[in-house]
Amino acid sequence: MQLPLWLARIVGVLLAVLTPLVSGVMGLFTRPSDPAPAAVMEMTDGFITGICHPEEQFDLINGANIGWIREDIPYPYGEDGELSPWYLSWKEEMQRYADHGIRIFAVTPYPNTYLEHGLDCRKPEDMEKIVESAKFMLEDLRDLVGALQITNEMGVDRFTKPFTLEEASVFIGEQLKALYPIRGDIIIGYNLGGPDGVMKIPPLMKEYNDFCDYVGVDIYFGSFENFVKNIDTHLLVLKYVRLVSKKPIIMTEFGYIGYGEPKTKAEKQAILQKYGFDSEEAVRADVDTFISRLPERIKAEFEEYYADRSAEEKADLLFKGEFANHIYCELSQGTGLYGYPHSPEGQAKYFTRLIKKMRSYPWCCGAIVYMWNDSKACYVCGQSDCPVETGWGIVDGEGNPKAGYYAVRDAFAD
Repeated sequence: MQLPLWLARIVGVLLAVLTPLVSGVMGLFTRPSDPAPAAVMEMTDGFITGICHPEEQFDLINGANIGWIREDIPYPYGEDGELSPWYLSWKEEMQRYADHGIRIFAVTPYPNTYLEHGLDCRKPEDMEKIVESAKFMLEDLRDLVGALQITNEMGVDRFTKPFTLEEASVFIGEQLKALYPIRGDIIIGYNLGGPDGVMKIPPLMKEYNDFCDYVGVDIYFGSFENFVKNIDTHLLVLKYVRLVSKKPIIMTEFGYIGYGEPKTKAEKQAILQKYGFDSEEAVRADVDTFISRLPERIKAEFEEYYADRSAEEKADLLFKGEFANHIYCELSQGTGLYGYPHSPEGQAKYFTRLIKKMRSYPWCCGAIVYMWNDSKACYVCGQSDCPVETGWGIVDGEGNPKAGYYAVRDAFAD
């Protein structure tokens, strides 16, 4: 979410002042004597030190004191009902990591992935088949996987829709309920993503609370919105989730964009002109035409998720939120945490601060950095010059360590 710059500055200062006060009060109620986190860390051989989406640079991974990788499990079946070649290839790849002493934190398929394969979790008979699929994956991966996360970031539109949060919670909960009694020494849980996920899913999951070992949280403050300025807001959210879920917490994704800066007004106008418009006001007068000319991935996302929105709502999505940064290939003015520039050095400082603090909380059982390497193109919009999804890595696009690599290495050291 992007606020007008003048308002973002005011809100940023207020939040920065209030964050340590509220966080301190919350810290008094986070149940430090709860034995559950110790039980989780016994199953995981200590605090999980992880990375998302690695490359097979085993020596570098081990050299950074990274003990876990977090990866998505492909849908396991082909059209013929047999195991798919992608699933089997994924298992072979994960085995190579395991052979180098690296443990696997695996994420099961999304509800919309099942829908693409003809299983709708809103139908009881299909939900039964989804549960059986989850049970199969648990047993099939038992000797390979040390942690299982049921789907990812329900509450973020591109991962959740066309399902509601209520439907997504049942999708998660019914799988947890079936897996918990047979999980053995694999920890199982789910994660929260986006404001809706963090605020709304924990109450919806209350009836399933006894069937999970942990709750994960994905947080990226300072990289998408322009009004959160205090890095410790991450920690405030962790404490909130701990209080409402009463479960051990794992930071299943966190990171900070290592490059990017605002565009000038002239540069923004030139980008709009590339699509045939001179200003945002002109776009608002013919928003559907503008969307039809955007990069294919953004256009497809609007067609799939927001086709029924009004012209005004579509324009607000384009220019008052995440999509604006993709359209302009920028990090908008004011986006960033106080003292943490969007640079390799600022990114390294970010990891040093947060990992140290998370390891000091007895109920926080792990931290999984997003992500291993810089990307050649943004996965949301497909553009190579978009900083939003290309500069997250602790190594660069050629696999060379950045400042963040050494910060993670030192923060993860015993």
